[in-house]
Amino acid sequence: MKKKKKLVEIDTDFEATFMDSILTEKEIPHVMVSYSTSPFINLFQTQKGWGHISAPSHCLSEIETLYEEFKQSRAE
Repeated sequence: MKKKKKLVEIDTDFEATFMDSILTEKEIPHVMVSYSTSPFINLFQTQKGWGHISAPSHCLSEIETLYEEFKQSRAE
């Protein structure tokens, strides 16, 4: 398996749940990494958000597109 890279920062638990659902449905390989599992939980979650999506580099474009579409739909 190819090495996974940190691709997209996630702001909230809701975003993480939604993106995990969409990526799983589309069979895009990914791992949702929550900063709440870090010993620095208060530092990371207050400054950097919920966590991030790690995935193979070749999935970057598709994941970014899906995340941007999700963010735009919430802004409307």
